[in-house]
Amino acid sequence: MNGTGISNSWKIALLAAGGFLIGTSELVVAGILDVIAADLQVSVAVAGQLVTVFALVIAVGAPLLVALTSRMERKKLLIYTLVVFILGNFIAFISSGIELMMLSRVVLAMSMGVYLVVSLAVAAHLSAPGKQGRAIAAVIMGFSTSLVLGVPIGRLIASYTDWRYIFAGIGLLAIPTLIAIAKAVPVIAGQASVPFSRQLALFKEIRITSGLLATLFWILGYSVVFTYISPYLIKVVQLEQSQVSLGIFVFGLFSIAGARLGGYGTDKWGVPRTLLIGLFVHAAILLLLAFLAKSLVGAFLLLIVWALSAWSTVAVQQFYLITLAPRASDLMLSLNNSILQLGMAFGAAIGGFTVNLFSEKHIGWVGAVSVLIAFFAAGFSLWLSRRERPGTTDISLAD
Repeated sequence: MNGTGISNSWKIALLAAGGFLIGTSELVVAGILDVIAADLQVSVAVAGQLVTVFALVIAVGAPLLVALTSRMERKKLLIYTLVVFILGNFIAFISSGIELMMLSRVVLAMSMGVYLVVSLAVAAHLSAPGKQGRAIAAVIMGFSTSLVLGVPIGRLIASYTDWRYIFAGIGLLAIPTLIAIAKAVPVIAGQASVPFSRQLALFKEIRITSGLLATLFWILGYSVVFTYISPYLIKVVQLEQSQVSLGIFVFGLFSIAGARLGGYGTDKWGVPRTLLIGLFVHAAILLLLAFLAKSLVGAFLLLIVWALSAWSTVAVQQFYLITLAPRASDLMLSLNNSILQLGMAFGAAIGGFTVNLFSEKHIGWVGAVSVLIAFFAAGFSLWLSRRERPGTTDISLAD
């Protein structure tokens, strides 16, 4: 504890609560994509580009914003970010067409890009030595909890009233979260600004580049399927609307378990085993999705294993990249987040292309191929890292 009288565990929990709201604002769109499309009078594929735009803004804007705010005190930056987040939800609430909704996604994406990086770095800073993996996983669990509660509740709200009330509720809930973080999180100094030329120097390290490629192809394969999971469950598995909400709830519930498993595995079993097993199972499940998701029970079993394997990767990958450049942890997290969002953008676009050209039932094997590429990229990066001499794994970006 410090002068606030609040334990670091509770402070990390507050960061996770902010992650829950921000995660809901991003992920709920996939859960109500068909509802938004019908209300705004656009196709499902066009509505799916709300996911693409969100991801592209984070991919391009997050590194710039993180670099510009790198010297800013961390708590102050978290507060400013949540204020922008509240504004973005208000824009979504008043949107009457696809254009204003796109603007909302841009504003929300900018706030999420900074919040994710800063909250993960602050959580690692607050954690005890040897427990950084679990601290990072705790914040990520906040995001994954949005799948358990935020997305299915959003789907339920959209079934009975205007879907815009979802964003109004998120914005209102963000206000007490902002106040709590402002009171509880201690003052933490920012990191030294890193010139853009030195940021690019990171990509000269093949183990970092291949590690980031693992992130790209992992999330791309995930996004191909998850962006269109509601139409998939309705058209291919032929579930009822209530069963779709239940399916998303089950997926989210086990995504929390997956995030926790990934954090525990990082600290207990090590990065290589946790990362590679998670990726391999993820690829196998997406491949099976195209063949075995023919019934309610079969679909739910696949959703459970998919959630466990996919979300176990998040914490271990974040931790692994930090170990490659601990003196530039904010930058590494920002780059990884940008790659994540870029993969989500491409995944949503490729998923839309697959749905338009073929049908929803083909998205599973497309995602599986992408995750399998991620498996080999991660293995290559880990192999290169193991060859490095002790003490050479940090990349100094200082002048």
